[in-house]
Amino acid sequence: MPKTKPKLTIHLDLLKPQSNPEKITVKLLRWLLSSGRYLFVVVNALVLIAFGTRFKMDADLVTKKEAIEEQIPYVESLKPYEILIRETQLKLSTIDNIKTNSLDWPATLKKIADQTPVSVTITSISIKKDVDAATLSIAGQTKFSRDLTDIITGLKEEKIFSNVNLTSVESEEESINFTVSASVKLMNYSAAELTEYPSESSSVNHSFPRRGGRYSGSRINYQEKSS
Repeated sequence: MPKTKPKLTIHLDLLKPQSNPEKITVKLLRWLLSSGRYLFVVVNALVLIAFGTRFKMDADLVTKKEAIEEQIPYVESLKPYEILIRETQLKLSTIDNIKTNSLDWPATLKKIADQTPVSVTITSISIKKDVDAATLSIAGQTKFSRDLTDIITGLKEEKIFSNVNLTSVESEEESINFTVSASVKLMNYSAAELTEYPSESSSVNHSFPRRGGRYSGSRINYQEKSS
């Protein structure tokens, strides 16, 4: 059987297209002239607003700077008052610090005197200052051993004293030498603590007068403990 030759098929479109395809540049130009113009207007408006805001802020900054420069002479004229106020504040702070971190000497000595029997003679008071407290070492003489109990019990009743102890006792021919230690906080005591006295129903033996203890001289040793 003879071989058949392949057929050649040709499709021809003899009709001319009614319009030519538009180029990309033409489409872009047409879009810019139609919808793109609105976008262009909006962008230009935003740029103008930004420039206007910048100019206004620069003008406000210059105005504020001029106003500040006008106030400089007045502020400089107040410099002596500022120095005086700072010095006053420093003095007040120093006074408050000294008042807070120091003993109330009149009240403390009065408390000791109130709890010292008349038959007891205070020979010396040593003070050793620490960070937030002071340790008192009270040395005295008495002829009666019961006075030791009275003064220790009396000091323990006072709220401003703590850790009251009898540290040493020495007996001589007609007198007893003793030393009592007590801690005192460095703080401002309330009026009630500084004016409160033991009640008459206290357990302390009041067979001897309590107030008005005798002091032998005025020897007070002050030692500040270094941290």
